[in-house]
Order: sequence, then structure tokens, then C-alpha cells
Amino acid sequence: MRGSMVASKAVDERTLLRALLRESPSEVLVLDPETLLIVQANPAALKNLRYRLKEVRELSPLQFLTPDDAPAFQALLNQLRSGRKRSARIKARCQRADGTRYPVEARLVYSNENGRPFFLCVADDVSQRDATRAALAHSASDMQAIVSHIPGMAFQIVRRPGEAPVLRYVSEQSRQLLGVRASALCADPQAFFALILEEDRPGYLERLAETAGGHLSFNWEGRIWLQAWKDVKWITIRVSERVTADCTLWDGIMLNITRSKEAEAEIDHSRARLRALAAHVESAKEQERLYLAREVHDDLGGNLTTIKIGLSCLARQFPSESTPLTERVRYLDNLVDQTFEAAHRIASNLRPAALDFGIVPAIDSQLQRFGRNTEIAYEFRAPTDEIPLDSAAAIAVFRIVQEGLTNVAKHARATRVRLELVRDRDTLHLTLTDNGRGLPAAPNGMARPVFGILGMSERAAALGGQLVVRPAPDQGTELSLRIPLSGPAAAAG
Repeated sequence: MRGSMVASKAVDERTLLRALLRESPSEVLVLDPETLLIVQANPAALKNLRYRLKEVRELSPLQFLTPDDAPAFQALLNQLRSGRKRSARIKARCQRADGTRYPVEARLVYSNENGRPFFLCVADDVSQRDATRAALAHSASDMQAIVSHIPGMAFQIVRRPGEAPVLRYVSEQSRQLLGVRASALCADPQAFFALILEEDRPGYLERLAETAGGHLSFNWEGRIWLQAWKDVKWITIRVSERVTADCTLWDGIMLNITRSKEAEAEIDHSRARLRALAAHVESAKEQERLYLAREVHDDLGGNLTTIKIGLSCLARQFPSESTPLTERVRYLDNLVDQTFEAAHRIASNLRPAALDFGIVPAIDSQLQRFGRNTEIAYEFRAPTDEIPLDSAAAIAVFRIVQEGLTNVAKHARATRVRLELVRDRDTLHLTLTDNGRGLPAAPNGMARPVFGILGMSERAAALGGQLVVRPAPDQGTELSLRIPLSGPAAAAG
């Protein structure tokens, strides 16, 4: 009975050993210590080596190894056989039956069970692991190369639960950008704040405050003073947040935008000079118009009055009955009246006399003329109080309204317009809306530039205001003008 139990136990152990070898993902080889031929190989070894068991039993592991690895493998076997080592590890490259190679890490053991010595080799294919490590190393190298070529400074801030944020990484460009070494900046992050100009520090602190104290996802632009170069630089900071399982990370980049700021300032300066030139040209044009209007009104009007008086004297000299001369004088008198009207119209177009009474009467007069000439219905709403506009601003607003109404008459195909003036304490808001066909579009679907609109925009900009032309809420086009009011009258309002 006892013998039967021992035999059963031995059978169970052998069955268990075979099952473990069959299911093991590692390659297992049993070697004869004298011939070094393979005695046994598990399925994982046969699959990876791409041999059948019968073929493997006629080979030695030394035939699988590359010429560089075989001597080291042989030396380890000799040390195990001599007893100098109980086990050994080796990393080598094996060659499959089809000639392809792969790296392995193997553990060698020498055993002598019941007087039957053998070598046991357990190997693992590490090609995937090595490829992953190489990819990671390559990725890190690429990332370092990318960071080193960024025209600015990269940095990373980390905060773990219950701890204050720490500046963990700063790229080497910090020395070029800030004049501070990366290690020094990591050790003392406040060194950056000391570089910010005094007048820009409140904006920087305000941005930090807006991020709820320590939440550093924000964008900021400002100036820093570099003592080493005695120079001021414009920089921009862009920071984004990432949350991981154990910490919060903020990845940021700091760029030198001095050149772009200088170019932007130059462009703004050029635009200001162009606007000043345009304003000067418009002012000169308005002065010329005023001069011509006065010339037409005074000189031409005076001459026409003298002619009319002369014709009246001539008419009294003729007999009472109708004669060809009498008819001719009446014709000339009627022509003088028409010329009077034409002179008045020309003078009004050059410089509306209604402007002398304020912007509201001038616009109302223009709308009346617009309604008569186009038969388009109009609605006008304006404050009853006087609007404080100086002469230049009043002329500019009037010309914008005049141009807007001209565009409606020429292009809108509208049947109704609505003009509204609204005065805030220090702002005048003008809205002109029509129910026409809307803004013209180019073939690509984008609105075409209209020089009349560009001219109106420049007039508004010269007043320190803004003009917007957009589709009306329901139908047609809406012209919106907003300009600041200035002077004692505006302050009193």
C-alpha cells in the first residue's frame, strides 16, 4: 500500500512537471552535459526556434548562438560543470531555423539527479522589451533634440497632493532667454519674477490670481529686464495642465517675442501715420468744400441776384403787351431761378448749411432729400438734447451717414431704412439699417471689399471710434458707428 502511494505521488509530480513545461512561455532546454546535445525542449522553445523536436535533438545550443556569443556560453557551462558556479545568466542572440535572429536572456543550471547529470537552460525572448527600450530611448533623444531647437525655454511644474508646486524641469535655453542657468532657475523659481518690469508685474500677478492660486494654466505676455545685456525683452508664456494618477503637471513654454512686438509697434505706428495723413487729407477736402460752398453761395449767388434785378428792370421797360422780347426776358428770369436752385444744391452738397445747427438737423435734412430722390421710406430717431460734436467730428459723422445712404440707394434695393442716434454719457452710437438684399459676396462666398465702407471705417478710426457693417438681424444690412464724445459739453452731459 505504501509503495503504491509513493508511485502515485511520483507520477503526479512528473505529470505536473510536463504540464508546467508545456504551458511555460519561457524556452526550456535540457542538455546532455557530455555532448551538449539537446535532450528535451518544451513547445515554447520549438515554436521560437522554428524546429521540430526530432530536429532539435540532433543539435547543440552552440549551433543556435551567434559566433560572438558561443564562446561565452561554453565558458559558463564549463564553470557550472566544475562546480565553481551553481547557476549563471547570459544575454545572447539566437538564430532560428529560417536564419532570423532574436535576443534572449537565459539562466543556466547544472543538476545531478539520482546520478544522472544534465544542464537546464531557461531562456526568454527579450526582443519586444529591447525594442521598447530602444524606442523609448530614441523618443527621449528626439524629444531632447526638439526641445533644444525650440526658439525659447521649455519648463515643467509638478504638484503632488498636499505639496506645493515645484519647478521640476527647465530647458537649457533659459540661459539664452533669461540670462539664468536652468539649474539656478529650478533652485529659485522666484528669480524669474525679479526680471519682470515693475509696470508689468501687476498684470502677471493678476493672471496668477485668475488661475485660483497655484493653478498655472494661463497665457501671459510682458517685458523683462536682462541685466547681463542691459536690454528689455518681450516674452510670452503658454502653460497647459495635465492630471496624472499621482500628480498634476503643467507643461509650459516661454518664447522671445521682441521682434514680433517691435514689428507690431512699427505697423501700429505706420497705421497711425496713415490715419493721420488720411485725416489731414479729409480735413483739407472739407476745408476746400467749405471754401467752394461759400464761393458758390456768395459770389455766384450775388451775381445771379444782380442778373435777376437787371432782368426785372428790363421787363419794366417793355410794353405791357406780350412781345418776343418780353417772353425772352421771362425765360431768362426762370433760368436764373433754376440756377439759384442748382447753386443752392451744390453748396449744400459741399457743406450742408444744416450742420451749423447741429448733427441731428443735418442728418434729418439729408434723410428728407434721400426720401425725395429715392422714394424709399425712412424712420429717424434721435435724442432731443444737443449732441456735443466738434466741427470735424460732425462733418465725419454726416459724411458716414451720407455714404451709407448712397450705398443703400445704389446697391441695397431696399424699401425702408431706419436711422437711430443714441447718446450715452461719453459715447455716440449711430445705427443705419435697411431691409435690402444684404452685403454683396464674392464668388468664393466671402464679402467683397467696398471702398466706400473702407472710407467710412477710416473716418471712424480718425475719431477714435469703430464702424461695423454686418447683416441686419432680420434682412438687409446694418451699419453701426460708435465714437467717443469729448469736450466740456460731453462732460456736462
